[in-house]
Amino acid sequence: MHCTKGLSVGNSSLLVLLESCESLKQALQIQAQIIIHGFHHDIFPISRLISTFALWGSKDGLLHSRKLFSQLDKPNIFIWNTMIRGYSHSDTPLQSLVLYMSLLYRGIESPNNFTFPFLLNSCARLSSLRPGFQIHCHITKFGFEWDLFVRNALIHFYSFFRCTNHAQKVFDESLVRDIVSYNTMINGYAQAQQPCAALQLYRKMKDSDIQPDTFTFVALFSACSVLNDPRIVKRIHALVYKNLICVDSNMLLKTAVIDMYAKCGLMNAAERVFGTMRTSENIAAWSSMVSGYSQAGEVETARRLFDQMDQRDIVSWTAMISGYSQAGQFREALELFGEMESLNIQPDEVTIVAILSACAGLGALDFGRRIHGQFIGNELFGRNIFVTTAVIDMYAKCGSIDTALDIFYRIPKNLKTVSLFNSMISGLAQHGFGKNAVDVFREMELMRLKPDRVTFVATLCACSHCGLVEDGKELFESMLNVYGIKPEMEHYGCMVDLLGRNGRLDEAFSLIQSMPYEANSIIWRALLGACRLHGYTEIGKIAGCKLLEVEPNHGAHYVLLSNLLANTNQWEEARKVRKLMDSKGIQKPAGWSYIEFNGALHRFLASEKSHPKAKEIELMLKEMTMRLRTAGYVPNTAQVVFDVDEEEKETVVSYHSEKLALAFGLMNFRPEETIRIIKNLRICVDCHSAFKLLSEIYEREIMVRDAIRFHHFKNGTCSCMDFW
Repeated sequence: MHCTKGLSVGNSSLLVLLESCESLKQALQIQAQIIIHGFHHDIFPISRLISTFALWGSKDGLLHSRKLFSQLDKPNIFIWNTMIRGYSHSDTPLQSLVLYMSLLYRGIESPNNFTFPFLLNSCARLSSLRPGFQIHCHITKFGFEWDLFVRNALIHFYSFFRCTNHAQKVFDESLVRDIVSYNTMINGYAQAQQPCAALQLYRKMKDSDIQPDTFTFVALFSACSVLNDPRIVKRIHALVYKNLICVDSNMLLKTAVIDMYAKCGLMNAAERVFGTMRTSENIAAWSSMVSGYSQAGEVETARRLFDQMDQRDIVSWTAMISGYSQAGQFREALELFGEMESLNIQPDEVTIVAILSACAGLGALDFGRRIHGQFIGNELFGRNIFVTTAVIDMYAKCGSIDTALDIFYRIPKNLKTVSLFNSMISGLAQHGFGKNAVDVFREMELMRLKPDRVTFVATLCACSHCGLVEDGKELFESMLNVYGIKPEMEHYGCMVDLLGRNGRLDEAFSLIQSMPYEANSIIWRALLGACRLHGYTEIGKIAGCKLLEVEPNHGAHYVLLSNLLANTNQWEEARKVRKLMDSKGIQKPAGWSYIEFNGALHRFLASEKSHPKAKEIELMLKEMTMRLRTAGYVPNTAQVVFDVDEEEKETVVSYHSEKLALAFGLMNFRPEETIRIIKNLRICVDCHSAFKLLSEIYEREIMVRDAIRFHHFKNGTCSCMDFW
């Protein structure tokens, strides 16, 4: 194709119309007029057509532009860039890189400084660092490493992946920096949650006589939203006025201020700013308020605001779903997600992480599988490590540890992160696979990934559940000596639990006394639980008294102490603890169990008979009890210390929530299906013994996730080896 005569003044009006057309249909009509008037051989109108179609943003528009592009013999670099740009904003950003390779292969035109920002944007859309590194090499090769436009794009690219070290290196090596350079770098620190670095760069920017603008402060507010110091946050807010920027008339800034206050938990301050702009159009401000109240634990307030919104975007839906999930209201989170789906609102990756977290909390495996298959599928691996981590966490917490491991080992090593390892180690710990958890930790070390405090909590917990005392001790010592991580309360708690569970109670008590911290309720509860397990009353009483001093209003602590006393036949002491609990009006937390069947969640409370199939469940319970007695089983009623006769004690333990759930499962699940039960409290000794025998009697595999760990019952045994 070559240039012929230019367009006449009259026909140039077609190109004016092309600029103002509002639909693909109108653009195609103008293309038809260009062909009718014989101007389809001219490079100028064709390039304008390609630009219009490519940047239209639709799949059909890109298809038309690609057809026109393929008819050009020698497209210029402007047209190449137009096509690359179009694909960089599309659902197929990989095509941008394919076109770029074709450009290099033809060798007629060379890329310019506009080419590379579009390519870097495509790499970001692909969530892949590797091709971005290659594009960076090409930038240097073609001599654009000092171009300000290109360098700003590189800073943005590395910041997108939270590689602030790479972004800062590009920034520091820049000979010239403008307001975009600083804003992009400050925003990069914001994404990486590095508020101090953002503030330091802001000071450097002021020293360079570059005046901040609205986007500077939006980025700065975002960076400082992780600060918990109200004075600093308010001082940052004051910086806007100091720089003569009017917040009252600037909706973007106002929304950023609200978001900052909300994320810092300063809801009164956020409410004051929000009260000056309570308009239905500003969805972002409403979403920030919903998110703020959700994160602050005021879920009901968040829901009232959410319900008042005239319009809702994906951010507001996600904020409310996350709020329910973080508050432990997992069922409400799933119900709200279902409502969102019914409105055909597509979830984004943040929503998916939130809903997978709710599935993990409830043990809703079928629901989680559907989310995985419907919204993630095979595109999971490497696209978004946060989603990948959430998927692994969901499968592990829902009892499908084999699936979690399969996904974990299919992820390329170069894409694995510390958080991903933490999730896998934690999952293995919950299932009692301590040796496997330690092996995954060693694999992490071989990859030269530095474990963090969460890694050690998960790995020490795994050692605790399996009695790996020497491994646990070695890991605990390596925290400070090898990795420079000072052990915190949680790590000492894991060690106390590890030593206590193994009967080394004197050693555990000595460790508590040598701690640099005053022991909290978690540590005393771990020691008390170990004393109950081994019948060690002397230290158990000390731990129990300390526990009641630290948290005097927690019903579970009284129950744990009374059970210790009951197990050692100290009935009068046990009754005193129960009476003290009653006199203070403190109640034991209600026990409940969930079981998922045919996509629906069935919740059971101890001794409750409100389930639609209550009569059938009661008949099943009677059958279970009869078959247990035939097998020689005697109910363990030692922990039922109320003034009731032995027959009534047996009735109490027979109607525990997990037994009701199991009865429902035996009625409805096929023999080859695993019955999965989620319980909010620790499984009692009687239920644990009964479940082992029932798994053999009914030849069924039963899985129970209690407040401590997973129990896999099969052929009369439990995976915990009675060590829980």
